Amino acid sequence: MKKAIYFFLSALALGAFSCSEDSNTSDSLGVAFVNQEVNITQSSNQVNVVFSEATKKSGTVTLSIEANGVTYGTDFNTNPVAVNNTITVPFAAGATSATFTFNKLIDATEGQTKNAKFTVTAVTGIDAEFTSPTNTTRLNFNEVPVSSKTISPAVGGNTFPNNVYVDLSSGVTTNVARTSWELGFYSGTDYRVVLNPGINKFAVKQLATTNIDEVQTSDANVTTGNYDPAGAPYIDHPYGNLSGTAIAAISATDADNKVYLVNLGQNVSATPATGSNAALTGTDRGWKKIRILRNGNGYKLLYANIEATTHNEINITKDEAHNFSFVSLLNGALVNAEPLKQKWDINLGTFMNYTQYNGQDVSYYYPDFVTSNTINGTRVYEVLTSEFTYDAFTTANVDANKFNTTAAADRRAIGANWRATYPSASLKTDRFYVVKDAAGNIYKLKFTAMVNGSSERGNITFEYIKL
Repeated sequence: MKKAIYFFLSALALGAFSCSEDSNTSDSLGVAFVNQEVNITQSSNQVNVVFSEATKKSGTVTLSIEANGVTYGTDFNTNPVAVNNTITVPFAAGATSATFTFNKLIDATEGQTKNAKFTVTAVTGIDAEFTSPTNTTRLNFNEVPVSSKTISPAVGGNTFPNNVYVDLSSGVTTNVARTSWELGFYSGTDYRVVLNPGINKFAVKQLATTNIDEVQTSDANVTTGNYDPAGAPYIDHPYGNLSGTAIAAISATDADNKVYLVNLGQNVSATPATGSNAALTGTDRGWKKIRILRNGNGYKLLYANIEATTHNEINITKDEAHNFSFVSLLNGALVNAEPLKQKWDINLGTFMNYTQYNGQDVSYYYPDFVTSNTINGTRVYEVLTSEFTYDAFTTANVDANKFNTTAAADRRAIGANWRATYPSASLKTDRFYVVKDAAGNIYKLKFTAMVNGSSERGNITFEYIKL
């Protein structure tokens, strides 16, 4: 379809084109793009370079082309055809514009920048006036989700040093060292602080005191992943709902905000596992004590070593572009530990989960675990191949009622359900997943590998198709 891009002259632009009182007898005309930027939605587009009044003679407008992320002839072309990144557009006597056709041959995938900039460099046949910036327009290629992709997220092998965020619409992956942060400060309206579920043995316990400078001692009972029901409250509830955080909501009344004892858990194992095992036990990372207060529309973190009688402070501003702002207690600094909230849908790596043991919830540390960005609206449900095969599943088969649209949506909808570990690490080939991102794009997704050719864990591969 061909679509005309109309660059209507504003009053300001008309003022800029005004000539002297004898302009009706002058050949001097204003030449401009009124809109300096346009998002292209159609494959074929008519682009107008407008004149301040009708021309008395025929002539040409010459434009230079500056391509950004695109190649002429491959990603776009024009009519008239460009030569050496220059296009010459003819116009007739009596014309109010010079028109050329811009053909977009490829869309931009989300996360990519693709555009072509056109600049008027010369006009023949008339005495023309053109000045920056109105002599330039930039045509942006609209972003579209990828239609299908196979991804092998770089979790780093069977020691699982990385948690990997995946944006399905762009296919972009972001690797984050799983021990790079401990605390995440919520950017929404509530005042909540989450724990890093990717660190083995990481745990917090609320103390009775509000005095951060009071000396504390380590407590061997404050740990996780040991099948002890008493440790379950020392981690965030794994479903991901903020009402289940181990750290209580941060009160506007300072006296209500207690000190917490923090077991920093374990480092990544220095020794890989053999066979299809996972190596998850590393050296101890030590202990801290923390207290968190509100600070205007943000937070104030007080932290110290447990034996210290003084403390350090970090002010955290809520960042609306991200779900959370993240802090490394070991480094005493804010860190980048998650993509923009609109730029990821699922996360793969390690996760401190609950499991049932003697009829009670106990914490258990999982490798090869997958969570979804439920806080920003990603929703997932599982489909068994006894209902539909992956290849045959289409948009018509999507059951919107299975997307939990409430705030209580469980981020573990994929979790560890996609794989088995007994008698050996293997895929469950009887299921796949339907994922809807925050923008409403829907994908079918299946896992195709859990180990590499040497049967080593931490070598996940999955594929997905946009429905």
